[in-house]
Amino acid sequence: MRAESRPFYGWVIVGVAATVTFCQVSFFNPVLGVLIEPLGDEFGWNRATISAAAAIGSVGGAVLSPLVGHVLDRQGPRLVTAAGGAVMGVCLLALALTPGLWWFYIVYGTGRATATGVTSLGATVATSNWFIKNRGLALGIMLLGSRAGMAILPIAVQMILLVGNWRMVWLVLGALVLALSVLPSLLYLHRRPEDVGMKPDGASSDVAEMPQADPSSAEPRWTLREALRTPAFWFVTLATSQMFLVGGAVNLHQMPHLVDQGLSSTAAVGVVSTFAVFGGVGGILSGLVQRRIGAQWTFATSLAGAASGIVLLIYADSPGLAYAYGVWYGLVFGSTVTMLQAIYAEYFGRESLGSIRGAVAPVQMAFNATGPVLAGLAYDVSGSYDRIFWAYAALLLLAAAWMAFAPPPRHPAAAPT
Repeated sequence: MRAESRPFYGWVIVGVAATVTFCQVSFFNPVLGVLIEPLGDEFGWNRATISAAAAIGSVGGAVLSPLVGHVLDRQGPRLVTAAGGAVMGVCLLALALTPGLWWFYIVYGTGRATATGVTSLGATVATSNWFIKNRGLALGIMLLGSRAGMAILPIAVQMILLVGNWRMVWLVLGALVLALSVLPSLLYLHRRPEDVGMKPDGASSDVAEMPQADPSSAEPRWTLREALRTPAFWFVTLATSQMFLVGGAVNLHQMPHLVDQGLSSTAAVGVVSTFAVFGGVGGILSGLVQRRIGAQWTFATSLAGAASGIVLLIYADSPGLAYAYGVWYGLVFGSTVTMLQAIYAEYFGRESLGSIRGAVAPVQMAFNATGPVLAGLAYDVSGSYDRIFWAYAALLLLAAAWMAFAPPPRHPAAAPT
């Protein structure tokens, strides 16, 4: 059977990357949000104190990501992603032994740094390298892994808490991550289709059989140094960083806020899971829309929609409004996450994607570390999230404006058409 008649191997890459993103949700804010109350009851920690653990991990991810991006461009994602999965699993098991805050900060911070600065980057770059035309769709499908994790893991954590305790939660998550992330990464994650005699998107490997493309539609090939000289790079980085600040805060504090609004813990977990499920739908839809209007305007529209979703969260004081928030904010936030992964590849190509994403990540992670802590402090001072959530909605509108000023850059070496 001819190679071209077989299913494109890039979809295997997408499947493995989706499994990795599912596992890394163990260190994402929706899971930690479910554990805020039991950890607070056990140790007397307030919300800002617990949020600081996520901030420490985000800072650690910012430190790791430039080095990881450089390695991904040269060595590929296989060993990087497998090692990241192993570190996450061990850290989760170690969290079950937590005796106090210092241990929690060190171990959780290490695991989250690995999730945000190693495995997340590895999964994204691996998928982006195998697709050009269908990149948005492939990334949307890949991110179904994280959406599934956000839908399933908070409910699983809540169920474990009903029959056990928070230490059992960490043990179960650790075993899950080790089983699902390490071996698949080692076996199946190849660097680029060209390395195994294929072309992006499953195009024919026989160049003579391929239709001649419009030169203006050719894949861009930017180095990190060249990208840094473009205004678009900085506008996109500013927009995505503000998204990181707001998204991290809302993902962590949405469940405590909903409980404060009068919902039961079970209902609040259901809303978080609804948000995650519709995030997957939004991610795939945005990948299809991107093919029509490009990443710039898909991203800008999604950011504006996410701002309206936060306003809905502020007023979500009944199950109906809360689930409406979960559906709408899930759709638009899922779209922003897919566009976050797609836009740098669409603007600057695959050649130095790992280095470019690695250079951007410290700024994004610094914002991501700040958002949840600010929200926790705002709550501890005022007893409400309302004011900080209004501020975060305004920041997302501003981020949408930044994207309006960031059309795809033209490479200085490109010939006029």
